[in-house]
Amino acid sequence: MVTVMVGAMLIGSLAPTVRAAAAPDRSDVVLVLDFSASILQDPANRNRFGAALERIADRVDATSSDLVAGDTTVSIIQFASKAADYPGCADLKLLNSPETVAHLAACLRSVAGAYRKGLDPALTRRIGVDTNYVAAMEQAAKHLPADAVRPALILFSDGKHDVKGVPISQVQVVRDRLFGSRTPFALLPVGMGLDPKERAALESGLLGLRITRDMPACVSGATFDWPQVVFESPDEAGNAVAVALQEATCTFTVAPTPVPTAVPQPAPVRGIALTAGDGRIDLAWTPPATTTVPIVDYRVRCRAADGDWIESKEGLSLATKTSIDGLRNGTAYQCEVAAVGASSEGAWIPAPATVTPIGRPAAPAKPSVEALDRALQISVTRDDGASVTEYRYECSRDGGGTWPLQREVTTANATQITNLTNGVAYVCRAYATNDVGTSDASPVSDAVKPCGSLLECNALLTPVLGILGVVLAGGILAALVALIRERRRGYMVAVVDGVHTVNLGSGSRQGIRLERSRGSKVITGIVADRGKTADLRIRRLSGGRFEVRDTAGRHVTKSGEPVIVVAAGSRHELVLWAFATNTAAPVASTR
Repeated sequence: MVTVMVGAMLIGSLAPTVRAAAAPDRSDVVLVLDFSASILQDPANRNRFGAALERIADRVDATSSDLVAGDTTVSIIQFASKAADYPGCADLKLLNSPETVAHLAACLRSVAGAYRKGLDPALTRRIGVDTNYVAAMEQAAKHLPADAVRPALILFSDGKHDVKGVPISQVQVVRDRLFGSRTPFALLPVGMGLDPKERAALESGLLGLRITRDMPACVSGATFDWPQVVFESPDEAGNAVAVALQEATCTFTVAPTPVPTAVPQPAPVRGIALTAGDGRIDLAWTPPATTTVPIVDYRVRCRAADGDWIESKEGLSLATKTSIDGLRNGTAYQCEVAAVGASSEGAWIPAPATVTPIGRPAAPAKPSVEALDRALQISVTRDDGASVTEYRYECSRDGGGTWPLQREVTTANATQITNLTNGVAYVCRAYATNDVGTSDASPVSDAVKPCGSLLECNALLTPVLGILGVVLAGGILAALVALIRERRRGYMVAVVDGVHTVNLGSGSRQGIRLERSRGSKVITGIVADRGKTADLRIRRLSGGRFEVRDTAGRHVTKSGEPVIVVAAGSRHELVLWAFATNTAAPVASTR
């Protein structure tokens, strides 16, 4: 039985010599494939590894007769935080079953499609997103019977064991518990070490997992070996998986790797420069520094991050500049250039940065215009996305019939137009310019009149000031009348309990504070007090009357007429006197 384990690391390519098996031995193989987030979030590499699996499926179809003749059982497992059999692809017995061989090829293509799809919510819920070697090996062991003649576990991964709750120290412990005493046995890691900084650590961990104990050789007699565990590209890793299947099953599951014939290539171009246009990019470059291979053409292409390559259409040409049209304004493009020889193509050299095609700017918004002395201050909102290099402003004194007043300002979105006539209404408009062209005119501004003073600049200010003057004069007059009336009211005198007297003076609002000994309720004197400490508040009314407010409420009394009030926690008799003039001598307060 061959159990295939899809693990957290991809294995790079190994290219042993392909050998035919006259009488393939019985084999059990488990292929364990890594479906953790580190792989599925990398579209470029997961797609390339998926393509490698599809090539293996094509080879399975092509060698169906060899696989049918071999006594092989294959299982495919996918793992991340947890491990599970790939649906419908476990314990596939290939002996004498062309249908099962075809099903194995379909399983490989299905797995390839799952890699191309990337992160899938249903898959994430089923097996999680981290990398768990322990779960992968435990699931694989279920498909490797104890009496297997050639049991092999092929583990593909691109990272280290990092699942929560299962320490990395358990990986070696579980490996030894499951497979440490099995003989023969093969655990063949295939690691895809794309990041050179992490490749050494990945290789060290996978070498610790590798087992090639007492595996019998295929009929050809070659010794079973697995010297390399980490590979540098998805293609190499996919080829290594195929080689591992071949080694474990003694069948042709991978086509021989042809020995490439070295073909001289043109040297790379230099100094690529890009210029953005309206729906196009203009490119220029410097020819290669050496001419070992004569150049017959240049290939040029650009693409957006989410799009396909768009090549230039000028045909064969030795010109070192071209344009690519039909691009989207506002979208960043990456571009590259390759020199072409008669029988080979040089390396594609990328431009040092992306470039974004732009059209001519949109018309600016309606300008804001502010009146100055014999001048106008004009401003518009900047459009930084249009790469504006210049703004032009125009003003008209005849309502837009003519535009004789102009001002051009490099990149500034505000300026002044001077030497105007105060009191004359002007309207203004603006244009924006970039490297592509000049925009349409903005909407015309509101009419504004230059002016030289506060009153001249604010036509409504004169009547407002007149109204304010009238109101101010009325207020002054009312204050004088109140003062005169106050003086005519004379003064007030208050007598409390027939003993304590105080001159309250003039004014319509007065107050009295009762004084007493510390800790005693006995009144020792009264004092005029208009503040918050007053015990009695008094307001003089017309007709010789008074309003008195105490702790009990409001009382109205007449001049010389006693009234009972409550203050300082006790009842008191209060008599208020009103005098028409204040020429009398003041009455001293009594204590």
